[in-house]
Amino acid sequence: MGDALFSSEFEPADTRYLWRLWFADLLDLATSALLGWGAVRAVDVDRTPGALVMAGVVTWLLLSVAGGLSGWTLWRGVVGLRLMTDGSAPGPARGAGRAFLVPVDLATSPFLQRRYGDRLLKVQPEAVAPFSKKWQRGLGWQGFWLVMVLASVWCVVMPTKREALSYLKKLDGWRCCHARTPPSPFKCSTSVSRAMSAAEGGDVQAQAIVADCPRASAEKGR
Repeated sequence: MGDALFSSEFEPADTRYLWRLWFADLLDLATSALLGWGAVRAVDVDRTPGALVMAGVVTWLLLSVAGGLSGWTLWRGVVGLRLMTDGSAPGPARGAGRAFLVPVDLATSPFLQRRYGDRLLKVQPEAVAPFSKKWQRGLGWQGFWLVMVLASVWCVVMPTKREALSYLKKLDGWRCCHARTPPSPFKCSTSVSRAMSAAEGGDVQAQAIVADCPRASAEKGR
């Protein structure tokens, strides 16, 4: 009976699974930054610090609202936690509120051993065993964010149109186009592919560069 007094059932809601939720929130915040970076590269705008911060903030807000609708995020699923309010998902309003309070909780909860933001919103974590039926019902949400992460990594790795065209106008790009050995074969092949795609889309600058690139002409003939 005495041991039961120290079980999670008798702990304050904002102290349960403190470190698991802290770790999941930290990774979700980092994931939002990655998604924002990928989005900026996907639309090929100037990657100023302001644009990157704004994209990360908007993505974090969207992720938080979606996490409120379902109770799940990618990393909560990984650590086996779902957020609940009175036995159901917190809802979009609490999710949006959590977007502003989580950074504060991340900074203070390791010292205070409490999550005062979650206490204010009346949100608490529920442990869900991996691969259980309840965990599997959250796979759709987790899978969506995983696909978005993979797409962002692709956008980060692959050159944007401006990067590809700028590269092909330089000496390394000339080597790439004229069957010389470029410093980076991967950058060469991806830049040529991106320039060809832009040329097919009607970009005049890309069409001029592709027309002067024997490698692109050879790939067209395949």
